[in-house]
Amino acid sequence: MCMPAKDKTIPSLIKWTGSKRKQAPLIAREAKSYNRYFEPFLGGGALLFLFAHEGAVASDIYKPLINLWKLIQSEPEEVISDYTEKWNALNVEYKQLQLNHIKNSNGLPKVFYDCRSRFNKTHNPLDLNFIMRTCVNGIVRFNGEGEFNNSFHLSRQGMKPEMFAKNVRIWHERIKGVYFECQSYEETLAQAKEGDFVYFDPPYADSHNRYIKDLDLQNFFTELDKLNSRNISWALSFDGSRAGTNYFSDMPKELYKRKLSLSNGNSAVSKILNSKQEEVTESLYLNYN
Repeated sequence: MCMPAKDKTIPSLIKWTGSKRKQAPLIAREAKSYNRYFEPFLGGGALLFLFAHEGAVASDIYKPLINLWKLIQSEPEEVISDYTEKWNALNVEYKQLQLNHIKNSNGLPKVFYDCRSRFNKTHNPLDLNFIMRTCVNGIVRFNGEGEFNNSFHLSRQGMKPEMFAKNVRIWHERIKGVYFECQSYEETLAQAKEGDFVYFDPPYADSHNRYIKDLDLQNFFTELDKLNSRNISWALSFDGSRAGTNYFSDMPKELYKRKLSLSNGNSAVSKILNSKQEEVTESLYLNYN
C-alpha cells in the first residue's frame, strides 16, 4: 500500500490555471493508503508530485499537455535545453525593448509571439511549456477556435533557466513509472479498482473552460457514484468561494461523507481582469471518513 509523500513545497513546473500547489500538502494529509493513484484532469499536477509512484495513472484530454508531461518523464534535458534557449532569446529581445522604451506588446516581443503562433499551428509541447511560463500569470486561455491567446507578461520574463532546470530534474525523478494518458476521465476511471485512490480537480464549478467543453455535471456525478459502488476512495476539489461570494455546486450529499474548506490564496484571474485581490477558498469532498 502507498501513502503520499510529506513534502511541504511543490516545485513549480507546468504553469496551469487552478494550481493546487498551495493546497497539495493539506489534501495529501486527508488521503487514505492506496494501491494505485489516479489523477484525471491532470493540469499542472501538483498532487501528482506527492502521490506519484510506480503504476500511477495521470491523464488529461488536452494532448499537448500530456505530451509535455511525457517529455519531462523521458527527455528532461531536452525540455531544459529548449526552455533555456527560448528564455535567453526572449530576454535579449526584452532588454532591447526596454532600452528603446517600448512598453506594450503590439506583436512584441517577437520571440514570445512567434512561439505562440507556432504552437497554435503545430501544438508542440515545448512551445506550450514556454508560452505558459511567460504569459500573463500563467493563465490558460484559448479562443473559440482553440488557439492559445494569452499575452506576454510584460513585467516578468519567466522562471530563470537554472531554477527551471532544477525543478525539471526533481520532477523527472518523482514521476518515473507513472503512466501518462491522453484520454477522458471516464476512460481513466474504468481502470481503477478497489483499494485505489482517485483525486479529481475538474474545471471550477462556475467556470467556462476555454480549451475543453463544459463539464457535464450529471455524467460526472454518475461516475462518482460508480466509484462508490466499487469501493474506490476519491477526493474532489470542486467548488468554493471568492471574496466572500459562494460558488457552490449542487453536489449530491449521498455521494460524499466529508466536506472541507481549504484556502487557495488569491485569485490570479481576478487580479488580471479586475485588478482586485480576492481570496479563494475551495471545497474538498471525500467519499470516506
